[in-house]
Amino acid sequence: MQRDEHIRDLFEKYIAGKCSGEELEQLLTYLDAPNYDQELRDLISGEMQKADYSEDDKLLLVITKNAEQRIFAKTRPKPFYQTTFFKIAVAATILIGLALLLIIGDKKKQIETITDTKISLAAGTEKAILSLANGKKVELGNNKSSELVDERGNSISQRSGEIIYEPNNLENNAINQLEVPKGGQYAVTISDGTKIWLNAGSKIIYPVTFAGKKQREVQLFGEAYFEVARDRTKPFIVHTEHQTIEVLGTHFNINTYSDEPQAVTTLTEGLVKVTTPIDKQKEFILHPGQMAATSKKQTVVGVADIESALAWQRGIFYFKNASIKTIMRQVSRWYDVEVELKKDLPERNFTGGVHRNANLSELLKILMLNGIHFTLVNDQRNRKLIVEP
Repeated sequence: MQRDEHIRDLFEKYIAGKCSGEELEQLLTYLDAPNYDQELRDLISGEMQKADYSEDDKLLLVITKNAEQRIFAKTRPKPFYQTTFFKIAVAATILIGLALLLIIGDKKKQIETITDTKISLAAGTEKAILSLANGKKVELGNNKSSELVDERGNSISQRSGEIIYEPNNLENNAINQLEVPKGGQYAVTISDGTKIWLNAGSKIIYPVTFAGKKQREVQLFGEAYFEVARDRTKPFIVHTEHQTIEVLGTHFNINTYSDEPQAVTTLTEGLVKVTTPIDKQKEFILHPGQMAATSKKQTVVGVADIESALAWQRGIFYFKNASIKTIMRQVSRWYDVEVELKKDLPERNFTGGVHRNANLSELLKILMLNGIHFTLVNDQRNRKLIVEP
């Protein structure tokens, strides 16, 4: 009984925006227990019955605002699977999602019987294909742990969704490629100590060693987050189709998917220089918290939306004020499904999110509550998610 009362007190402080960081962590730790679901529903239902929250959307706004402020209070990202903060962020995101489903679900009971809810697609996993210089391809996965040796005497180890290079032959000029398919993610620590996280549907090409080279150059397709090892004698350069990013040692994200309207570099630490062919190789210097977005016409530098840009690397499928087209492009890559958008979809934006490990059905529930409907078509060649009003 005392524990329940303590949880209730913490929740009320959270709703009032008076919850400290330690109290929030304690609350979410309680709610992360196996039976937290019913406790959370009881707490939210109790708030809904109060006169101050006669309009349900006001309660949802309070819950969402308070959670967002704490989920992204720290802008410097760390490997999401190594931090307590990651667990808090996931728990808070689940809190938002459950609150949304409960509050709006009471108004739309028919959602429980809609056939759309039968759609079930597993989230992506840690998988990739490593291509060695001799043409050999090695399948990588999170459940595999082994020591790999490339054909020219350099050690490559694999563990926990990551490969790590330990070069022995400093004269090696071999080029390797790490490709992450749709529905996957993977990380690589290359020979200079730089760590790179690759998002679904991405590829990076890099030398096995940088010995004898004046610059450390890699080529990226798709999206990746970089933590570049500092070396003042050798600038680190990332080549993409629309941007070239040069750094000495820093942390940044690059989204350069071919189906996105812009190529965006987001900086969290250090300084980077961005040049683009569209701007006749004009240099743009980014400071922490800034982004450079290159479209077909120009490059614009502005304040970065850190939480949205880095959510994937923190283990969260998150969208903020995003169109249905933007959301579905992410769905297509992470859940490895073709998406067909029907005409007459509402021109409106959405904010929300789920754990990246969540089944697609959890994300679709949020969108269905807002008048969007889905049909999943499976055949022997592919699977297609049809989106319509």
